[in-house]
Amino acid sequence: MQVGKVGFVGIRTDRLSDMVALFRNVLGVPIARENKDLVGFQLSDGTILELYGQDDAFHAFFKTGPVIGFRVDDFDKTIRAMIEAGIEFIGEIQRADGVAWRHFNAPDGTILEISGQAPRPETVRARSTGRRQVV
Repeated sequence: MQVGKVGFVGIRTDRLSDMVALFRNVLGVPIARENKDLVGFQLSDGTILELYGQDDAFHAFFKTGPVIGFRVDDFDKTIRAMIEAGIEFIGEIQRADGVAWRHFNAPDGTILEISGQAPRPETVRARSTGRRQVV
């Protein structure tokens, strides 16, 4: 497996409108999606940058600063290796537009993300705990 690039950056902020103005108006990054408490940008290399307001409950676990998402060439293999290494994941695998991602706690408590080409949802993998889990 190989990490190819940073594919995602998520920032939780109490100054959402100021942060949006910085990226949209000053840096010229186009908005890709927007709702009340989430504004998503797509950088020219395809990297996703999302800003979350304080009322965005879904991303409330983003407490350690920017959350960086590392894009890997083999998502399934990377997830298996991380499970075998005892990495603690947050929530389930999420999927959209052919990409899968999952958040996790780094050893120092930093929240990070791993992403890659989406595996098939029905793929069943044996885990190091001996349990079987759908990924």
